[in-house]
Amino acid sequence: MAQWTPPGFCDALWHFSKVQWYFFVTYFFGNWWTNVKPSTKFYHKVLVIGDSVAAGFGDYVTCLAPYGITRHLAVMVSKEHTVRQAWGFVNAGVCGSTSDDWHPGCKSSYSTVRSNGMLLGFLDSLLFRRRPLWRETLDNPRYKDAEIVIVCVGLEDSRHGAEPKKPVRTRDNVRAICTALRSRGKEVILCTIPLRWRLQDEKKNNVFAKDKERNELLAGVVASAGDPQLTLGCDLGSPEFCRQGLYTADAIHFCSEGYRKFAGAFKETLVPAMVRVEAKTWKQLI
Repeated sequence: MAQWTPPGFCDALWHFSKVQWYFFVTYFFGNWWTNVKPSTKFYHKVLVIGDSVAAGFGDYVTCLAPYGITRHLAVMVSKEHTVRQAWGFVNAGVCGSTSDDWHPGCKSSYSTVRSNGMLLGFLDSLLFRRRPLWRETLDNPRYKDAEIVIVCVGLEDSRHGAEPKKPVRTRDNVRAICTALRSRGKEVILCTIPLRWRLQDEKKNNVFAKDKERNELLAGVVASAGDPQLTLGCDLGSPEFCRQGLYTADAIHFCSEGYRKFAGAFKETLVPAMVRVEAKTWKQLI
């Protein structure tokens, strides 16, 4: 595989500035002020939940436009002739969150320092009392009527998870998340996590190996379920994503080009799910 070069000083400085801008924009111009329309017979929603990858960390971010995979999917799906009805894409990913944070049975709130940066996160913890992520998102009237839910979580488990060295913990959490979503009648599309390719040749660092095991276990969640409405979107740990140009300077999170490739691969699974949802509407009208 290609050799990954470490970032220089200018690259690191540029990355730091982008991170601070991301935290600023997502905190002050996030979903809380956006008008999220309710689902109707001819208007449907795709909800994205999960960690930094789901949240679009590393993508090009502006105050008035979506970011991350939702931005790219909205453009690509609008060109699909098989999708006949209107669709909205909602990004509810939380930067720095783990699969433990998203577990339906989680009783504690998530870390606002990881999700908003040290300064904004500390201020947020003083001003607001956050609920567990599942309740804050899936019980929210603006989000809970989404027919399709994309689950992309697990990347942060190796650093901030309750049991970072046990990939089985990630699998069990994600299985619980998917089971709870299916019990609500959602179409669920699961993603594996990007691998830290820069660490693949470091013998003393087993993070790469543990994350690779996580991906195998996550793919097994879908295979063992045998549910046509629980599908695997795309494997973000596959060699086709092993290209430095797809990542930011931290070599962990996607840049805009990476999210574009992510969305392009993911679309092949998403569009059939959207068609299935639309088919239910047509049947109700007949």
